Amino acid sequence: MVELASVKDIRLADEHDEFEIFKLCSLMHSEQPYHPLSWDKIVPMIRLATSRVRGIIGVIGERHDLKAAIFLVLEPIWYSDDWQLLEFFNYVREDARKSNYARQLIRYAKTCADSLGVDLTIGVFSNIRTEEKCRLYGRLVPKMGEFFCYSPPARIAAMEQAWRLVNEPPANVAAAE
Repeated sequence: MVELASVKDIRLADEHDEFEIFKLCSLMHSEQPYHPLSWDKIVPMIRLATSRVRGIIGVIGERHDLKAAIFLVLEPIWYSDDWQLLEFFNYVREDARKSNYARQLIRYAKTCADSLGVDLTIGVFSNIRTEEKCRLYGRLVPKMGEFFCYSPPARIAAMEQAWRLVNEPPANVAAAE
């Protein structure tokens, strides 16, 4: 990939950041457990980006304490010979959300798209604080369409049960009480 312009407080992740990025992925999934995690898929995709092979991850924070990250992959548009920079995630750790990190990461993604000379496809795919997130993205990137997702009722009940369990204290804490 071409050398990308730097943005204040954001740097390109490398292999030394992978463990912290995996932790962010785990935190992100615990908040929005729509589908089971597959580390067999996550690990090679993160490594693709940390080695800068058709992907990059912009991070905020120290190597041992990442606060936020945006994962961008260079992908062809399915119906065209043109390429796009596709956001896989933009995540800010819960304890860092009173910052402007999400905004900074979106601006960073735009800078990357400018550097590469390709479109940026970026957005919100969440049922948590969706309107707030959409307003943020809408202030920074032109809107183009919307996404909709249908989940069968049985799947929704299972996701709600998983979400309740995620918010319960660990068994050893409950047992100690």
